Amino acid sequence: MNRMRRALLFMPGDSRRKIEKGAAMAVDSIIMDLEDAIALNQKEAARLSVADALGEVDFGRSEALVRINQVIRGWLYEEDIAATVTAKPDGYVLPKVEEAWQVVHVSEILAQAEERHGWDIGTIKLLAIIETAKGIVNLKEIAAADKRLDALVFGAEDLAGDIGATRTEEGYEVFYARSAVVTHAKAFGLQAIDTVFIDLTADAETLYKETEYIAKMGYTGKLAIHPKQVDPIQQVFTPKPNEIDSAQRLLEAFNAQQGQGIGVFEYEGKMIDMPMIRAALHILKRAQACGKIGTDVNLPNL
Repeated sequence: MNRMRRALLFMPGDSRRKIEKGAAMAVDSIIMDLEDAIALNQKEAARLSVADALGEVDFGRSEALVRINQVIRGWLYEEDIAATVTAKPDGYVLPKVEEAWQVVHVSEILAQAEERHGWDIGTIKLLAIIETAKGIVNLKEIAAADKRLDALVFGAEDLAGDIGATRTEEGYEVFYARSAVVTHAKAFGLQAIDTVFIDLTADAETLYKETEYIAKMGYTGKLAIHPKQVDPIQQVFTPKPNEIDSAQRLLEAFNAQQGQGIGVFEYEGKMIDMPMIRAALHILKRAQACGKIGTDVNLPNL
């Protein structure tokens, strides 16, 4: 299973203090931002700050990611990568991805760096943010662009601006795009990461409910823009003890039925078939990735 990414916390690349604060938290991924959070006249300083942090800060179990500027020929992304790749981040986050070539192009740059440093090719991962109308209509090509791509990330705020929509609490205006991102991610074996929750005045329960909603859609993680958002998000994407127990018992019943040559069977008043078994396995694999059950538990691939 890919690295667990339940909460991905943005930190401005030009603030060593905030990067260190994020690294001290038990967050799955930290995204050091060189794009929206950084003014043009601070880009160079931010690159140096991120490069230093990658080499000096103990990120513990957290994944260290860098969001570069949009991949447009001749734009700032090349300098972003050149200044930070030697410090070997775990991956790069690509904003406003609209076409497959952008993913392929960055992957080629990273492959050259990996070869120069003697690293295994494909070690540095890519996460693509889909946040424009063009990105949505090109999802199939983007999702299939490169093996280095690990996740599709949905960006609702930029998308709404791009299409002239008004953001609402219900999110009807971005529902199609949100569904398209998660569907394409799952079709191509990628993680699906949901958009930021921008209301910093809302209570944890409101964020929790939105995260539950997108988890039911099939998303596997969510972006965070404040440390206080990390716990509610990670709680939702962590299987609960009763869910783990139920999934384990269902799998045991399935194995017993298989041993008798039975396919579809009745269990606790329900007819059980393969999609329900796969759903139980999904829970157990996530529980294993979260450390809730041991890695010595052998889970089948169905």
